Amino acid sequence: MTDTNNVTLRHKLEALIVKDLESQLTQGKITGDRAAEIAELVLDAVPENISHDELLKVIPQLDDKASELASVVFEILSEQDDKHKAEMIEKLRASVRRMVKNG
Repeated sequence: MTDTNNVTLRHKLEALIVKDLESQLTQGKITGDRAAEIAELVLDAVPENISHDELLKVIPQLDDKASELASVVFEILSEQDDKHKAEMIEKLRASVRRMVKNG
């Protein structure tokens, strides 16, 4: 994956976390101190120079360290899984087209 896509994924993750933490704060589900702890945990786990492979390894671990992040982790991983499936289906279609064309 390109660096641009990696940065986009990282920014999306951070934006979803901020939105989710704000929502949990507003609803009184977490305290300001807990939100700050979670934010620090995320910043430590997801540095700006993180590789795509490392980012994909870190994301599933975030809710292990902060269960409040479970919905964000699920959303990101589901989206990545859908993208991977779509890529694999397209590769399969291309292979079938080549086989039919050459066949």
